[in-house]
Amino acid sequence: MSRAHVAGAALAALAAAAPAAAGPRWLGLAALGGSAQPVAALADYQLDVRPSPAWGLQLDAGTGPCALGLRLWRSRTTQSLGAAGAGDPAVHATSLELVARARLAAWRGVGFEVLASGGRLALGWDPDRVTLDAGGTPVEVDFAPVHEWVAGAGLALRTRLPGRCRLGLEWERRTWALDTAHRSGSAIVNGRDRFGDWSARLVLAREWDWWGT
Repeated sequence: MSRAHVAGAALAALAAAAPAAAGPRWLGLAALGGSAQPVAALADYQLDVRPSPAWGLQLDAGTGPCALGLRLWRSRTTQSLGAAGAGDPAVHATSLELVARARLAAWRGVGFEVLASGGRLALGWDPDRVTLDAGGTPVEVDFAPVHEWVAGAGLALRTRLPGRCRLGLEWERRTWALDTAHRSGSAIVNGRDRFGDWSARLVLAREWDWWGT
């Protein structure tokens, strides 16, 4: 079973647990900030795999120890073209994901949570067209946007602040598949490989009572 299938099963299990959890119901809106680091294997395709700033927003609904939300998450890296006179394009990764969380334990006001996520990832290049000098002949290269399914799982710490606010810290590993092409001797080999990234994010959320409670 692939990591995406495992994360999807965990997401379904957490979502199914939410309606059964006892406790007050609430809505939350969170600002996300942190860093994202592509896996080392993407360096083989000239992507910068050092950590880079990332940001996002998340809307949650929860009851008791469980919550289900929608997350927008955006990060940026660069891809080296290795060609004289050509700048390295920025690579933007933007995802819209369903996120389920469940609190496993609490100690001195700090909740320990697990999370699972799944959704769509869009990769885009800026600029998306560059001109390379191929032995005196200009060659235009187009970078088409890529859209793939993405799934992840992680851990979180969360504590309550005054005024119905919460502060959290999350660590997550996400995975997705990409069509690839590389040279093997004199031949070009096409395939489909699995990649991903690591994320660490600070979460600042404001909660409101859900109507009907």
